[in-house]
Amino acid sequence: MPTQPKQIGLAIFKIVLVFFLLGLATQSPTNAQENWTRFHGPNGSGIAEDAKLPTKITDSNFQWKIKLAGSGSSSPVVWGDKLFVTSCDSKTAELTLQCLDAKSGDQKWAKTFDSSSYKMHNRNSFASGTPAVDKHHVYITFANPKHVKVAAVSHDGEMKWERDFGTWISQHGYAASLMTYKNKVILFNSQQAERVRDSAKPGESHMIALACNDGSDVWKTPLTPTRACYAVPSIFTDDSGKDQLISCNTGDGFFSLDPETGTKNWSTLPFRMRTVASTLIADGLVIGSNGSGGGGNYLVAIRPDKKGEKVPEKIYELQRANYVPSPVAMDDKLFLFTDKGIGQCFDLQTGKMHWQERIAKGFSGSPIATKNHIYVMDESGTLFVIAVSQRYELVASHSLGEASRATPAVSNGRMFLRTESHLICVAKPE
Repeated sequence: MPTQPKQIGLAIFKIVLVFFLLGLATQSPTNAQENWTRFHGPNGSGIAEDAKLPTKITDSNFQWKIKLAGSGSSSPVVWGDKLFVTSCDSKTAELTLQCLDAKSGDQKWAKTFDSSSYKMHNRNSFASGTPAVDKHHVYITFANPKHVKVAAVSHDGEMKWERDFGTWISQHGYAASLMTYKNKVILFNSQQAERVRDSAKPGESHMIALACNDGSDVWKTPLTPTRACYAVPSIFTDDSGKDQLISCNTGDGFFSLDPETGTKNWSTLPFRMRTVASTLIADGLVIGSNGSGGGGNYLVAIRPDKKGEKVPEKIYELQRANYVPSPVAMDDKLFLFTDKGIGQCFDLQTGKMHWQERIAKGFSGSPIATKNHIYVMDESGTLFVIAVSQRYELVASHSLGEASRATPAVSNGRMFLRTESHLICVAKPE
């Protein structure tokens, strides 16, 4: 019996569909390696699993090193061959956004934003918030007591839009970082309502979503204001395929919002102290921590239910944990680096400790991970390379010659290290 035209067409369609899906599968890892779009990388995970980075770091590994327009502690972000980083004038608070060629370090353009100086914590800076980037724009946020601003600039350096959300109330100064979700840029505008100085009016706290193309309001969700918190949200996808925007603060504990509408799904019991480290989504767990400069820091791991509807159950709690640095997970292991210079490795699912070691005087930047190694900078500007293992193994360390409170970024086999006033590109020889 001759083959029917409809059957032939269906067979061709199936073949084309298979090749199309294979193409998508092939492209996805490449895109992830090319673009480091927010603080702590893809979804705030800190993971560059397949990156081929050097483990023996010396000045000879530096592809380039440049002096930035100013100082700061924000981390770089990368889209394709363009790298974006902010720095500030420590006296005037003027913010500079630079676009660099990721391969050579050559500056493509720079744009400045006026602001005004104000009193902040001596470990903070006027350029501490990390930008976010998508295929159209790079997004930045900065603030002073009178203004909280978000701005979008094209990859060619053209100003696209700017929003002002009014006054900023805090004890320690501004340090928010942005993220994008689909066609939205998201700001966690968390402000101080307790222990407000100088008889100032208590601040209000919101999670805010803006349209990437023009900065218009998409949604704005009020949160419980207590202390200014800085945890950048992450996306958790439940078993039904529904996305949740998850973060944590002092007043609400962990909380989940619908990223399309801002509707609150659930919130847990409040944390006792300020949240600074960003939420980490790893193997079905949501991990967050809180603390203070005086200690008492603790980390909590929760597991959202499969439908993403009920308040999650607490799986474990870890004492003497990280405060400012965000954690990273790799190969069923959770790695923490504390503000006091202690490195720790735990079983991700149970919280059982594998090792604990004093590594440095202090950490502020967050670790990133490849399949076999953890990379983290201490506050003196020393880069440490540590094995992903149940036993502590220091593979290498190298001084970058200047203090740092930033987090590495990774793209196309290159690692970008920000010190107070320099940016360094490290890579294996080609």
